[in-house]
Amino acid sequence: MLEWCRKLRVAAQRETPDDTVARKHLTAIYSRLVIDGGALRDQPPDGPKKITVEKLKPEFRKELDRRIFASANLIKLNREQAIEKTMQRFQGWVTSIPPDGVSEIDRREVKAGVQKSVKDMDFISRRVAIDQGHKLASNVKYLLAVQSGAIALRWHSNWRRPGYKYRQDHKERDEKIYLLRDSWALEQGLIKPVYGFYDEITAAGEEVYCSCDALPIYAPQKLPDEFLTEKGKREFNRA
Repeated sequence: MLEWCRKLRVAAQRETPDDTVARKHLTAIYSRLVIDGGALRDQPPDGPKKITVEKLKPEFRKELDRRIFASANLIKLNREQAIEKTMQRFQGWVTSIPPDGVSEIDRREVKAGVQKSVKDMDFISRRVAIDQGHKLASNVKYLLAVQSGAIALRWHSNWRRPGYKYRQDHKERDEKIYLLRDSWALEQGLIKPVYGFYDEITAAGEEVYCSCDALPIYAPQKLPDEFLTEKGKREFNRA
């Protein structure tokens, strides 16, 4: 039995995926947003320029490295758990074999169980890659927005997307605008919070499998009237 277990463990380690897929996925997102300038295409006309992206490249690279590290750790943990689960299932089956042996049906069931464990692990690894990829994209866009003078972020929830398991509180945030603390417009007394500040809620993409977005606003003129102070209304002829 020990030899069987050893061979099964080697086979499981060989077949279960590593972090290669996640690494390639994250690097592709980084290249699209930072190297190819995709992060700028997602910004409004009054948003950041190419020079800002160039200046922030070291920070973006650190974020990519963090996401790759987090993905590798999650995939390694899930991989180890999947292998142990497969071994436990096999050992339980071996110890329950009757004296007269096992049928072909029993063998097929065990084989199918092992294959399912590997398939489940592949699915989980891909989900980790997608989740970490969205976190990377969200953080790149957030850093770019803050460093380019954004004053607020508009929450966008994908709750309308078929099959998306949205969080109720994220759906309730949909299209709400949250101010960025310490922005120039806030310091000049032109705007005021209506739904609070962005740092008071979980950020877009922060929670597991969250695919919400936070869209930057750079000019007080783009905010609804209720966000403008009396000074702001006079400044922008909204009084």
